[in-house]
Amino acid sequence: MKNPLAGILHLKNRTDHLLLRWAGLSFAVLVLIVILTAAGAMEYLELEQIRFLGGSPFYIGAEEAQISLLGPAGTFALCLGVTFYLALVMLRERHFSGRLQVGILSVVALALPGILCVLWGGVLNMAAPVICALACWLGAEILHLFCRRP
Repeated sequence: MKNPLAGILHLKNRTDHLLLRWAGLSFAVLVLIVILTAAGAMEYLELEQIRFLGGSPFYIGAEEAQISLLGPAGTFALCLGVTFYLALVMLRERHFSGRLQVGILSVVALALPGILCVLWGGVLNMAAPVICALACWLGAEILHLFCRRP
């Protein structure tokens, strides 16, 4: 009797392997974000961000600190885009230095609006997208370490 999953699990070329690793990494990162959000870690990070923005040199006002510029659905949509794109870019990059550069630049680019939000009259919590970028980089490093092909 033939195994019904044999056709699904039989990966023929490098593209199939890349697609499987991309889907696995993206799923793992998004599950991590959902777990951290459900556990309250994102609320804690937002309070720390408000505390940071309330001090020197930013001095965000109390009224502005209560305005959230991006809701939970928007934050998750941003996490989806960041995760899908960065997971693919990180997995396609063959060298550690390239993955490190992409990781550092993406974290800086994602964290910067969280600081510049003082100019927009509210708080833009960018902790979840930054964690997505870090998790994509770390997951890609782990996959490149263990899934090397001769």
